[in-house]
Amino acid sequence: MFRTPRCVIVPLSIAALSFAATANAEEATGQAEILDVQYDVESDGADRIHIAGQLRTLTQQVAAASCALTSDIAVEEAHDVLELATAQFDRYIVALKEGDEGLHILHPETRRLTIADIDHVREEWDAIHGAIDSVLEDGHDVESAHIIDDHNLKLLELTTILASDIASQYAHPFEISAADAMTIEIAGRQRMLTQKMAKDACEVWTGYHSEEAKEDLAQTMTIFEASLNALRFGMPEAGIQAAPNDAIRTDLDHLLARWDIIKVNAQTLVDGGTLNDEQKTEVFHDLEVELADLDHLLLDYKEYAERAH
Repeated sequence: MFRTPRCVIVPLSIAALSFAATANAEEATGQAEILDVQYDVESDGADRIHIAGQLRTLTQQVAAASCALTSDIAVEEAHDVLELATAQFDRYIVALKEGDEGLHILHPETRRLTIADIDHVREEWDAIHGAIDSVLEDGHDVESAHIIDDHNLKLLELTTILASDIASQYAHPFEISAADAMTIEIAGRQRMLTQKMAKDACEVWTGYHSEEAKEDLAQTMTIFEASLNALRFGMPEAGIQAAPNDAIRTDLDHLLARWDIIKVNAQTLVDGGTLNDEQKTEVFHDLEVELADLDHLLLDYKEYAERAH
């Protein structure tokens, strides 16, 4: 069975994360400056970038929810999350290639590189779709959950490549500054990291790839917390400014407060301890709430960036 080396997915430091985000922002700005692209009120570039970024999160959300469901944790919530995440992935990957007016993707993709990226993601997604359907039908189908788990990092890698290429293709330098684009990218990656932590935690308590999952969980916790603190209080050496207005400060304060609760249970797993079912349910549920709050944070960042620019 295929397993991508785990260490290539999670950055080891906030500096590494900000460097990658900066590179993406600079590449996007450069591409937009040299391409003679017509941007008008009907441009769908921002929506394409947003949906491509959502796919990264969904790869981890599907794995986390299938693991929780088949380990009898937060069963109803996990089933609903898995069902919705699967439907969203199905729609988003088709929309990016063929268009979807309901998602404001106004025309089919024409760039061959991007089409190839989409097809690679779709191929990997199709490889686990049957397993997802099986878990939704039978919440105790652990074997199918393992198939999903074994493919999730490869799927994350492919969706990350797709998101980067779509950002470089469609980002518009006159909409937001490069610095704001980097901040939004870091905030967006936080969404994915919530679900990766949920998946890693579940791997630990089910004993599936548990030693690797402990290492991953520890690394992801570090980068998640460092990123939240950088967004809230600033990290000038990495080019990250402190929260720029009251709405964003409030968002980040709520995220940090909930994180203080989540990390107690997560750290127990990293340290080799065990959680009862109630604590496991808290981990899964609280990371879902953290994800929802990050969606709100991203909206506030985008509104701020657009007004400021």
